[in-house]
Amino acid sequence: MTEARATEDESRSPLVSVVIPAFDAAGFLRRTVASVQAQSLNDLEILIIDDCSGDETLTLARTLAADDPRIRVIAAERNGGPAVARNLGLGAAKGEWIALLDADDAFEAERLGRLVGLARDCGADLLADNLWLEEEEGVTEAMLPLSEAASCAPITAADFLRGNLPDPKRPRKSYGFLKPLMSRAFLERHHLRYDESLRFAEDFAFYLACFAAGGRFFLSQEPLYRYRLRPDSLTACHSTADLRRLQAVDERFLRDCDAASPDFRVALRLHKKSIDQRLQWRVVIDALKGRAWHKAVLASLKGWHVFGYVSSQLIAEIWRRLWQKRLGSTPA
Repeated sequence: MTEARATEDESRSPLVSVVIPAFDAAGFLRRTVASVQAQSLNDLEILIIDDCSGDETLTLARTLAADDPRIRVIAAERNGGPAVARNLGLGAAKGEWIALLDADDAFEAERLGRLVGLARDCGADLLADNLWLEEEEGVTEAMLPLSEAASCAPITAADFLRGNLPDPKRPRKSYGFLKPLMSRAFLERHHLRYDESLRFAEDFAFYLACFAAGGRFFLSQEPLYRYRLRPDSLTACHSTADLRRLQAVDERFLRDCDAASPDFRVALRLHKKSIDQRLQWRVVIDALKGRAWHKAVLASLKGWHVFGYVSSQLIAEIWRRLWQKRLGSTPA
């Protein structure tokens, strides 16, 4: 009877699967996993997906798994980036709910218990909480003001897009940073997976796909996810190619969303405009660094909405360098 009960326990699915994609994360992973092990809700599994790290990440993950039977380690055959690693985790997850956790971030101890309860109360397919933005110096701030994230408030695809538009008053605000708790049944029913061609803004594209599938997305005001800000992160170091891929995401949704609400189409065009501007600014900077002056001028003239943005960025950069020169410092 004891053996039968043990077999039944092993086959029973956990309530939550926590998916942790990890690449060269040996310096962070122990703290990240510990934040999951400390959850008030302990009916969970922890999936660590090593994306062919060059450091001791895989060895550490296996050591952690040897001490906790709830941990499973998946070693990718090749380095595919965060989207590929997340898809490996989604495919292996057994829980009713799936929670994503970056390998250098952390959960507050009550996070999963709170979110599961809220998601059930709201009837959510996806439920995100506010974020603590954590700098390397230990300084933290909430990403969203409390007035913007009422308790268990529904958000539309248009709300999500507007939440990703540049905000000079809150430059670190981006709904694409959110890490929602997700219903595995919803993801499986609609065959939802990450776009593996993206290594930048892959979360943004995935959440838009969830909205397009009719996902009910809710947002809670309480910050229970600790998002670590690092200057060398993929988000901070996006390239021209990254921005072109994100531009293509917007263009694809504009092309395929004929039945979408006018509000969504307006918000999507605004988002694409902001990406167009950032992309051309990146092209101008790359051209100037290569002393390709003609190419820089042509890039800055690609539409009035681009010209105004690039011109203002150039003026701000010139003033920054002049000010630094006056202070006797060397500009970055």
